[in-house]
Amino acid sequence: MILNPDHVTIAVADAGPAIEFFALLGFRKAHVATIDGGVPARYMGIPRMKAQHITLALEGAYHFEIQLLQFDPPPGTDPGAHPTNLRKRGFNHLAFRVDDIEAATAYLVANGVTVLSDEMDYISRKLRLFEGPEGITVELVQRDD
Repeated sequence: MILNPDHVTIAVADAGPAIEFFALLGFRKAHVATIDGGVPARYMGIPRMKAQHITLALEGAYHFEIQLLQFDPPPGTDPGAHPTNLRKRGFNHLAFRVDDIEAATAYLVANGVTVLSDEMDYISRKLRLFEGPEGITVELVQRDD
C-alpha cells in the first residue's frame, strides 16, 4: 500500500533559519503558498488559519519534501479543536505516498483508523489526514505524476 515517505511538515516560528538549515542537507525551495483560510485551512481543521506554506524538496533521484508552516500570528496556548493539534510548533505530520488513496482510505477505515479530513486536491496531489497512534497525524498522498 505505501510506496515511500512523501514529506514531513514542521511548524516553525521563522522559516528563514529552517530554510537555511535544510539547504545544508540538500533541500531547495520548490513552492511557496499563502494559506489564508479556505480549503487548505479547513482540511487541516483550522478554518481561520493563516500561514506561509514553504515546500523544500530534496534534490536527487528520491523525491522527499520538508514542508514548513509559518503561522501568522504564531500559535499561542490555544490547543484548538483538532484531535492531533496541528497548531503547535515543531512536528506537524508525516505523509506517505500511495498509488490509490481511495483504496488506502477504505483499508484504514475498515481497520478502525479515524479519518480527520475530507480528501483534498492540492498542488497536483490528493491528500487525506488520519489519526495515528499517540495522537500523531498521518497523511496519505496520491501524486498526479
